[in-house]
Amino acid sequence: MNENAKISPPVGAPCIHNATGDDRTSQRSPLRKRAGHLAYIVSRAAYQVRHLPPTLWNDVRLWLATKNISRGFWAFFAAAFFLDLGLYIFFLLYNLFLLDRGFKESFLGLVTSASAIGSVAGTIPAGMLARRFGLRKALLLCLTVVSLIFALRAVVGGEAPLLALSFLGGAVFTIWAVCISPAIAQLTSPQNRSFGFSLIFSSGIAIGVLGGQIGGHLPGWLAQIGPSVSTVRAKQLSLLIACGMVALATWPIARLRFASAPAPERKFYPRNPFLLRYLPAIALWSLAVGAFAPFFNVYFSQHLRMPVKQIGTVFSVSQLSQVLAILAAPVIFRKFGLVTGIVYTQIASALALGCLAAVTRVPTASVIFIGYTAFQWMSEPGMYTLLMNQVTASEQTGASALNVLVVNLSQAIAAMAAGASFARFGYLVVLSVTAGVGLVAAGLFRFLLGRDPLPVSQGLPERVGP
Repeated sequence: MNENAKISPPVGAPCIHNATGDDRTSQRSPLRKRAGHLAYIVSRAAYQVRHLPPTLWNDVRLWLATKNISRGFWAFFAAAFFLDLGLYIFFLLYNLFLLDRGFKESFLGLVTSASAIGSVAGTIPAGMLARRFGLRKALLLCLTVVSLIFALRAVVGGEAPLLALSFLGGAVFTIWAVCISPAIAQLTSPQNRSFGFSLIFSSGIAIGVLGGQIGGHLPGWLAQIGPSVSTVRAKQLSLLIACGMVALATWPIARLRFASAPAPERKFYPRNPFLLRYLPAIALWSLAVGAFAPFFNVYFSQHLRMPVKQIGTVFSVSQLSQVLAILAAPVIFRKFGLVTGIVYTQIASALALGCLAAVTRVPTASVIFIGYTAFQWMSEPGMYTLLMNQVTASEQTGASALNVLVVNLSQAIAAMAAGASFARFGYLVVLSVTAGVGLVAAGLFRFLLGRDPLPVSQGLPERVGP
């Protein structure tokens, strides 16, 4: 071996530096050493961040492969994505658009009420249409006509035509509500059906986060096109773009094939004694919820003078809070029981609504609204679970139909009354009264349904639609 060859000391041995100072490592200051360590950490973090998306994508792809989801289901998922995204943007901006055109809260209440009444009127014809022509044709008709009706709602200016279009839009959109469950059932197997329902319904809430952000910023983006695009025109173009997104949903639906529907069974409304207690309680609660839900954007715009972009952000965060609330709902209901857990969430919702009536600062109102929506939607899975647990399997369809009928009628009445009251008495009075109705509804729920211990099912339904 060459005598001049350098021999590396064993690992862990002390480093002996020569007197000439050739080892420049020993000359580095502690600051430079820390900088070197920091640079190394940053480089490793950048490497991990760069490779994280493909790694997560591969993991998600492998996990989905275990679910054996069909291509048809993913086509339906794409249709639901475009539909939900378009509707979230439309309903976020539509009331604000009508306000810019000179309409008052009283008319906005009539528009919401007309849509709810149309949903009630369209339920039976929608079921008949789906059985007569099949799911695919019924869904294509629904998406095509809804996109056209909603586009007309953004163009027509008269009160009577707008009310008529709102009624028709609610009636036609009922086809989607009627067809979504049998469509998912046909596109999934018994093994992955529960996963398919959860994915469609929970993603509908998550899409609201994206819809709120796009809807809040879209008018501002369009206004930058040129000075000729006014604020009203920018909102109108945004509404038309939202209708175009709804129309895009027809493309994946057109590629689907469904099996022929079996002979329809005889439908009947159940005479279960539980419904005599449940339906009055849910009717009063729906009055409290329906009095504010259609006007949240008007409340922020007119009462707090919040810009559209900020309203969209608050709406997005509220959608995220609903996802977290639904995930937390089973824990609440298992700890306190179904009825007690529902009552607690109703009380929290009513108190939050009362706080909204009192606050005047935008940040505080935004936080309270996010909490209000979280508590409100936390109670929904419990209510549906309670209803399904207390009726037999043969009564579930009829009980669900009665529930939808009562909820829609109550919310139609609430929207009409609240719209007229906001214009006459102001937000402070109406929201305070609405909060009081919510507290009374919680008490009635406890009085009518809390006398006997009721079972808690393991699976809780998800929210359907935007």
